[in-house]
Amino acid sequence: MSEDILILEKKINTFNNLYDKYKKQNSVDTIELKECLCDILTWFEICLKTSTDFNSLEKEKVSGIKYANNVKKHSISIFKYTLQTYALFPSNGLYPSASLYPSDFNIFWNSLPLDNSNFANQYNNYKKHFEGKELYSSLNEMFNIIKSHYN
Repeated sequence: MSEDILILEKKINTFNNLYDKYKKQNSVDTIELKECLCDILTWFEICLKTSTDFNSLEKEKVSGIKYANNVKKHSISIFKYTLQTYALFPSNGLYPSASLYPSDFNIFWNSLPLDNSNFANQYNNYKKHFEGKELYSSLNEMFNIIKSHYN
């Protein structure tokens, strides 16, 4: 196996570990997350150069992830996140518990603008397959797609 796909796998594992840490601490280090995500997107591009034979759905996802990679170079945040928040209503016997979470921890792909109409197809594929979706599952899915087609 090529060292490029091994580096990508290492980057994915780093992201997965960070995600677990952030979830456990209910806190996100946005600079650390941005660095990790930019690394992954860069290595996706590198590994995609030697990946072939995608089916039509996979081609759409590859196109969409390429859009995220291109936009990451701008100052736009390509992710957003939610933290667990505890809702306490005035009551003598009510304490924070799992049943009182109005939101849950997660990191999502952000809405991105279409900066250049030459990239409308990639933009539309990003919106279709990534925008608003969970970063964790979609990055791991993209890694598996690339790995299965990697030459």
